[in-house]
Amino acid sequence: MRQFAFARSFSRSLKGLSPKEKIAIQGHIDAFMLAMDAGQIPPGFGLKKLAGNLWEIRSDLATRILFHWKQESLTFLFVGNHNEVQRFLRYYLS
Repeated sequence: MRQFAFARSFSRSLKGLSPKEKIAIQGHIDAFMLAMDAGQIPPGFGLKKLAGNLWEIRSDLATRILFHWKQESLTFLFVGNHNEVQRFLRYYLS
């Protein structure tokens, strides 16, 4: 069974969002976790490998959720739009 964790950077990235956005993101993450446990990820999640063990899914057209996927462990790292994700990646990958 996979283990799921949330990094401190993930919690910090949620602070600027509205309660409605936070609920939508949490619902999307919950659905993604269930799909991962089932072993079948539908294409609607927009799963995309970025670099090494770094992946993203899309909560909606503008919002991305980054996570680190290593064997049976997923750590959610960041939530943001395209520009925020690019800034985070420059810091995270350096």
